[in-house]
This record gives sequence, structure tokens and C-alpha cells, in this order.
Amino acid sequence: MRLLAVAGIGVLILAAVIGFALARTPSWKRTGPPITVSGWAPYWQTDSAYASFSANSAVFSDVSLFAYHATGAERVGPFDQLDPNAVGLFQQAAHRAGVKFTASIIDGTDAHVMAAILADPATRSVHVHAIVQLALTSGFDGIDLDYEKFAFSDGRDTWDATRPNWVAFVTELAAALHKESKTLTVSVPDPGYSVYDYEAMGKVVDHIRIMAYDYSTSEAGPIAPIDWVAGVVEAAKKLVPADKLVLGVPVYGYDWPVQVDGTCPVGPKPKKRNLSTKSAAALAASKGIAPIWDQQRAERTFSYSEQLVGNDSSGNPVTCIVKRSVWYADAQAVHIRAWLAERQDLSGISLWSLGSEDTVTWEGIAAARADLSTWPPVTEPATVAATTASSATTSAS
Repeated sequence: MRLLAVAGIGVLILAAVIGFALARTPSWKRTGPPITVSGWAPYWQTDSAYASFSANSAVFSDVSLFAYHATGAERVGPFDQLDPNAVGLFQQAAHRAGVKFTASIIDGTDAHVMAAILADPATRSVHVHAIVQLALTSGFDGIDLDYEKFAFSDGRDTWDATRPNWVAFVTELAAALHKESKTLTVSVPDPGYSVYDYEAMGKVVDHIRIMAYDYSTSEAGPIAPIDWVAGVVEAAKKLVPADKLVLGVPVYGYDWPVQVDGTCPVGPKPKKRNLSTKSAAALAASKGIAPIWDQQRAERTFSYSEQLVGNDSSGNPVTCIVKRSVWYADAQAVHIRAWLAERQDLSGISLWSLGSEDTVTWEGIAAARADLSTWPPVTEPATVAATTASSATTSAS
């Protein structure tokens, strides 16, 4: 569903909150060609990801099959749920379009295990060899590393010790892959996670994908508020050449329970739900809600209530009302972030995740690549709609 915004809102937002050189003169020219698009194609939705990529491959630089995990120094392989036909389909489509096809690998070990592997030169070398062999035997044009355990599982007190080992690892892996004419990309959190050492990585890898999203995870809030994203880009550019940086852009949202009134039935407690951009818009439409455009964060948001009915542990009938808050990145949100990447001379953007966006998203990306600061065009005054729907009733089993 296409959502129209207040006229001129893109310029007003960006002038107010992206304070580092986005307001250029009309004679401003990007250093190179327009931004390109990359994207993660997750193993759990390869069909929709493939459809998205195939329809828009002309603007892609590379596509990453997010379907591999490292479970030991020498063990790097696909998830069991990966459709065995997906590799060939993506590979053929990518090569027809002249696009690189890469394998995304996550750290599938327990906390501290990968840090120990990288700390030992012998096991580190074994791990490098295992990754290169995956690229060679499966015909990938490169590797995308998404090793997040250092940041989110091992603890900050390990960062100083892990940092030089991580740098040694990516340096050795980049050299080994480049020897085989293959690329190395790393997908990492923002530069504040110093364990990854942006400056050192930038000297050896082909690209750094900045995972500039998941700002709010424990409580309701924006996925990637634009002022925070702009600050992340600014910090990264101080450490790495802009043409090596790729801005990760979300095409998803979260649906949080924010208040529970009454007694809920026996069963799972109300919890945060994951939403794609498509499903968030569909949820709002199903409840007759027009989501609000939050100007400060440059995202969509709405609220609603649902009623849960059933029995308590004693078999007595009970009812509760769960008030919920949704935040998500729609096509306009993607446009603003893509335009930020365009204006900051970044290499491009990478969508998390392919198949989660709607078709209008690609119009927003095209507008950003054309250096249009305001999108979509508005032909009549927009109105702010109410964001609370009448309660929906759900029976608990």
C-alpha cells in the first residue's frame, strides 16, 4: 500500500537532523555513479527474495545468500532448511545480470568459541581455509561475514583481546580470497562496537556493510531513527573510505505489547512480534488504521489493541486487553536512508532482508539514485489519521 507523506517532509527532516553536509548546492555532484543495492536473501524466504532480486537486479552490485553458519574452525556449511535449488537459481540470475553472488556466513558457535578460534594462529588458518573452500566449491564470487557473537554475546570486557585477532583473521581471509579473485565483505554493527576495528578492516576488505538498524529491541521505539543513522555514517566515514561503505537499511518492523489490562488466559504471554514492511502495512490495513509518519525518526508507526479471551489456570473465563505499538520502515523510510547514502558518497545500500519489502520500496530507491530529496510527490494535503483501532478479539486455546 502506497503511503503519501506531508509535502516537502523529506527536505525538512533531513535539513533538521542530518546536520553533516547533506544540504549541498544545486551544483553538487556525486563522486561516482549512483548508489548500488545489495541485499541479504535469507534461507527462510528464498522464493520471495529471489523474486525481489530478479525484478530489480539492474540496480544491484551483489546479492548475498544468507544461509551459512560456522560451527567450528573447519565446519562452515549451509543451514539444513536451505532449499538446495536456491544456490543455483540465485547464481544463474546474478551472473545473467552481471552481479556478484556471495555467501553470508554467521557465527554459529557458542559464546567465546569463535574468539578462541581466531586467537590461535593454527585454528584461525584452518577457519580461513574452510571459508575459502566454501567459496570455491559452491561457486560464490565472494564471502560476506556476519560474526556478531563478539559484540552481543562475549561481553565488552573481551573486546580489547579479540580486536587484534579479528583484524588478523579478516586480513588473512581477504588475502586468500583475493588470491582466488573473490571478494570479502564484512557486515558489522556501528563503529561504537570497537571490537571490529573499522579503520583496520577498511584497509583489507572490499566492503563494510553497516548494520544501522535494530536501534530499539527491548521496548517499543524506532527501528533506525534517522538522526542516529546519520551519526553512524558520519563516524564510519572518519575511519573508512566512503566508497567501501554500504549502509544497511531495514525493510522490517516490530510489534510490541506496551500495556496489558485485565487477566490474560493461560498460554504464552504477549510478546514482541517481527514484521516485514509488507506485513506491517497489511496489519494496519486490516484494522482500518492509517499509520503516522514520524517526522523526527523518519519511520511509520501506529498503535492498536487486541482482546484475548480464554481460561485461567483454574478453568475460569478471563479476558485481557493488550495495547500494542508498531514501528517499521516503509518505502519512504528506505528512500530517505538511500538518499543519505547517495549524498554521502557511500558505495550503496544493503536491504535486510530481500523479500520483506513492498514493490513501492523500489520506487523510493530509484528516486534516491536520481538524487531526489523529496519522495513520494504529494498532490493534495495529507491528513494525520487516528492510530488506535477498536479492539480485536482473539480466543486463546
